[in-house]
Amino acid sequence: MRLFLKRIFGSLPSFKKDSRRHHTPHLSSEQVNTLVRQLDELMEQKRPYLKESYNLKSLADELKIQQYQLSAFLNHELGVNFNDYLNKRRVRYCEELIHAGDAHRLNLKGLASKCGFHNRNTFTTAFKKFTGSTPSDYTRRHRA
Repeated sequence: MRLFLKRIFGSLPSFKKDSRRHHTPHLSSEQVNTLVRQLDELMEQKRPYLKESYNLKSLADELKIQQYQLSAFLNHELGVNFNDYLNKRRVRYCEELIHAGDAHRLNLKGLASKCGFHNRNTFTTAFKKFTGSTPSDYTRRHRA
């Protein structure tokens, strides 16, 4: 699971690991490992994070668990809240578009929408949080 988290989140200061190991309430270790695999597969194959209206209930329904269990899983096992989890995925997708040269025809609002964000401000804030630069600066530096 540690490799999975590192691959998805890298080394972000906001995802601190507590030396005390938390366990998700009402989920066994086996269920946690299964949930990690299911979550990874869902995100990679269906990319639901690209839907602007995607929410915790939608994800919980797809994984067939209760919302409170999913929320606790994200908080205790991954060390991140749902919005940051989704926004990190969206930002990573945006980076892929920029590197592939697929973002050059889009303005900031179009790029934000294509990556699942409701508006430019939320997109810019999340992008800067996870990459350290604004989408415009990042695009200028990494244009394909």
